[in-house]
Amino acid sequence: MSANSQPPQGNLTLLDPSRPFADRVAGLVRAWEDDGRAAYRLVDGRALLALYCWHLDAARHGGGADAPDGPATDAYVTAAFAANGGTAGWDALLRERTTCSCHGRSWRLENISVCLGCLGYVCYETAGPCCPGAAVVG
Repeated sequence: MSANSQPPQGNLTLLDPSRPFADRVAGLVRAWEDDGRAAYRLVDGRALLALYCWHLDAARHGGGADAPDGPATDAYVTAAFAANGGTAGWDALLRERTTCSCHGRSWRLENISVCLGCLGYVCYETAGPCCPGAAVVG
């Protein structure tokens, strides 16, 4: 979090389940670009985990309807990753613990998935997302 204990503004956009995840990302990237690529528009924590895993998953599966939207999205993901400490920050994030929303069991983030509907953490014991029509990444 920032020095004033406020979450990055980008988190508010990605954590809002009222739109499909790809639409949230597209809006966030547009706002970031319109605002001169301002750092406060980047994400951290759960939002970063969801965004980065979604981006990697789309690249692995060759795109599709929920694919990241080109160079601007790539630049945003790269900037958010770097702003959170790059590889060292990512490794630290993955070592953090949380509980899955499905069973309440404790997991390291490296061993849990994220529902792109509500951004709730789901464990491997759950078949599919907790939100109808949403994907699970991670």
